[in-house]
Parts: sequence; structure tokens; C-alpha cells
Amino acid sequence: MTSHNGKQRCRRRHARAADRLAMGGALLIGVWSQAVGCASMAVPPAPSSVQRIAVLPPHTPGSGSAPPAAAAPGGGLFNAPRLTLADVLAAAARLELVRQGFQVVDPLTVDAAVHGEAPASPEMAAQMARAAQLNATAMFIDVRLWEPNNTGMRTDGVIVALDVALVDPQTGSVVWEVRRTPKPVPLYGVVLQGQADIFVAETVMRELLAPLGGKGPVA
Repeated sequence: MTSHNGKQRCRRRHARAADRLAMGGALLIGVWSQAVGCASMAVPPAPSSVQRIAVLPPHTPGSGSAPPAAAAPGGGLFNAPRLTLADVLAAAARLELVRQGFQVVDPLTVDAAVHGEAPASPEMAAQMARAAQLNATAMFIDVRLWEPNNTGMRTDGVIVALDVALVDPQTGSVVWEVRRTPKPVPLYGVVLQGQADIFVAETVMRELLAPLGGKGPVA
């Protein structure tokens, strides 16, 4: 029991730290978003029935157990717990969904409901969301590639390929999806220690979730 409670407390700290760092990363995105740009994708908006979304733990290489690929050793801002790539991506997805005006299930509620487990497929995501009774469309994130793009001894970007799907937990059907083929996200200038993957996650989520067609930030 003590071990289980300890793991839950650790996951809660990670969720809170990831959201704080995502907010900090948003400042970097605001400065560089014009330089990065977004790929033009023929992706339709999400169905109007999608209003409330639960971002499930992303499925990453190594099941999200490894620290972010481009993060510098020793932590990051605010002396935060060492975050996984899954923590950073989930926080970036939640931030972008809120920007677009969607209701987002609290990450602590999601984590407690799914016990920190990451679904490996859209079908599993639907099953987990249905069993947890989250009363929300499930967001499934599958990271297929996330690795530094090195030029000589210098890392000037991160090569990212991932899929995002929204799944109806009742029917198990995918109601919206987008795929990102492998391509680098460039790192411009000097990125703060431990912030590279937060910047990349913010950039990728803004790019991929832009076609969702949210109603905009709630006033």
C-alpha cells in the first residue's frame, strides 16, 4: 500500500510539474512560432460532438519510462521532478486543447483512473476511458520516433513522428486522427537547460492539433 501511494504521489507531482513547464514552454513557442511554421495538412476538424477530452498517457518508445531525448541532465526549471517524454507531451496537448476552448479532464483524475498506464492502441484507449468512466472523448498519442537531430557535435533539432487520435469510448471508433511523418523540429538559438523537449512538444502539438477547430479560449 505504501509503495502504491508513493507511486501515485510521484505521478501527481509529475503531472503538476509538466503542466507548469508547458506554460513556460508556451513563452518560447510564442517567440518562435512564426519561424517554425506549421505544415499544411488536409485534416478535417473534429466532430461537433467532441467537447470534453481526456488526454491519456502517451505511448512512447520504452513506454514513457525514459527522460526526454533532448533534455539536459539535472532537471529543468522550478527544480521540477525528472519528467518523462510522456509527461511533457501530455502537458503540451492539454495546453493546446485549452487554448482552443475544449474542456480537458484534469490530469490527476485521468492518472488515478488509468493508474498511469499508457494505451498501446486506439482500441485500448477506448477501453480504458470507458472502464474509467471519464465521460470524455479519449485522446490517444502514439510516439513513433523522437530522437535528436545532430549536426556534428551539436544538436540542432529533434526528429519527431507521432500519431494523435480522438476515440469515442462508447463505440471504440476513431472520430478524428492525424499523423506526423518523421521530420525535424528545429531548435532556434539557445534553449534553456532542460527545455528543448518542452519546446518541441509544444511545437508539434500546436501543429497537429490546429485542425481540430476548437471554439477558441474561454473568456
